[in-house]
Amino acid sequence: MIYKYSSHAKFIMLTILGLIASTQQIIFAYMVQTLTNVGTQRRFGDLAQFLVIVIGAFIATFIASLIFNRLKTSAIQETNTTLRAGILKGMLGQTSEENTASLGFLTTDFKLLETNRFDAEIEIMMQAYMIVFALGYALCVNWLVTLLFLIGSCLPMLVSNLFQKKIQTAAENWTTANDKYVSHIKNFLAGSTTLNLYNKRDNAVKKNQVLINQLEDALRKMNLLNLDTNSWINLIASLFTFLTPFLVGIYMVVKGQTTLGALFAIVQLSNSFLNPILTILEDRNKLSTTKKIVAKAEKYIAKGKVEKKETNYNFANLQIEDLDLTRKGKELANHINFAVVKGQKVAVIGPSGVGKSTLLQFLLTGKHGHAKEILLNDKKQKPGSFTDLFAYASQSPVIFADTLWFNLTLGANISREKVSEVCQKLGLDQIIAEKGWDYSLGDNADQLSGGQLARIELERAILADRSILLLDEINASLDKKTSDQIHNYLLNSNLTFIEVIHHYESNELQKYDQVIDLGKLG
Repeated sequence: MIYKYSSHAKFIMLTILGLIASTQQIIFAYMVQTLTNVGTQRRFGDLAQFLVIVIGAFIATFIASLIFNRLKTSAIQETNTTLRAGILKGMLGQTSEENTASLGFLTTDFKLLETNRFDAEIEIMMQAYMIVFALGYALCVNWLVTLLFLIGSCLPMLVSNLFQKKIQTAAENWTTANDKYVSHIKNFLAGSTTLNLYNKRDNAVKKNQVLINQLEDALRKMNLLNLDTNSWINLIASLFTFLTPFLVGIYMVVKGQTTLGALFAIVQLSNSFLNPILTILEDRNKLSTTKKIVAKAEKYIAKGKVEKKETNYNFANLQIEDLDLTRKGKELANHINFAVVKGQKVAVIGPSGVGKSTLLQFLLTGKHGHAKEILLNDKKQKPGSFTDLFAYASQSPVIFADTLWFNLTLGANISREKVSEVCQKLGLDQIIAEKGWDYSLGDNADQLSGGQLARIELERAILADRSILLLDEINASLDKKTSDQIHNYLLNSNLTFIEVIHHYESNELQKYDQVIDLGKLG
């Protein structure tokens, strides 16, 4: 993932410097071999020159390792940044319900990706370099003793394979348990007011304890499998990877078949292909724990790459024939027929529960209903296939923890003059004058009234410049004076909108071009 989601040039430099840094153990083994032979054979003539070369080589590898560390942390940072942005973009393409279930991914799951995946990928690369260099040098020194050490080093890999599937299953079980736990916690936190009202916090904690136990049990099993695997590997490594080859090497030294310096060099290097193998096996286990998380991240990123292009419908008319509305299996109004022409103002009325808001949701998403035929500009359309025809504002406005300007424009390139003009029409100019465009609606949103927040969402919908506005009881939190001001602007504009109205005077409906009374249907 590091190579895929960070700079390729940076990764290549990381590889080159990793190669240089990984030769440090080779230099050390060469030093051990040479100094041992110098001491046993009493050859001190070239010692000074040897020390200069060795110290210079150590300094070079040290500098390479320092640069490598900086490139490594930079590459991980870049990968994290790219992944977080891509995952968020993919999540934003989902429904709120889907994202509620995925809330833990950008927190706990992604943290596991950082700790268990990225470091492991680079570590495996570095350890592989070390194995190749160490093995190559050791074979040149004495191939037989090296081969014995190498065979012994492969045995821990066989032990690791026995545990691999169990470790992966345990990791997946932990991820599933964590998703359930986070979702449950979010649900309780969202209902904290109700729990406090009835003094039932302790009951909620007890209810949640079951999921906590499941989560911690899954974590315990995953950790225990990793620890047991390492214990078995260490035992095999001690007996067969080190002891047996060393005894053979001592025998060859006694028989004069190799030098003591050569044996010490190979023993030193054995750690350079034994420990890397052990590290690779451990890192492989870490990679397996993130397999499911990586797949999920890739899915989100793929979703985020699907660009949704704004369609220019050149809207003229929209016609709905024989529409039946349903919600949660309950039948609402049916046999609804209406047509909206560009520039028209349409009111939707009827008693509570008849399906007024559901009608808007059907137009917006294609869900909660079935229509015999939908015609857009006299062409047949599938439900939910023309979402970007609409802008939407409701009595429960969506407010982002960002500036007032962002909440009004959603980052779109809209002139200050146009935004200010609509603000004035909706009675938001005073807020702008007092607070300014950069006023944060994160922690300060509760300082604004429900009516002010509703007007912010309404302006956002107007500024989106969509063909049809869908307005769901926007006057619910407005006083009569403000509501009249806003409706006077809307009704006298060239905007096309469909508005759900619950409370109204009979004479007010006369101002609309069309009234759809769902109370008379069904």
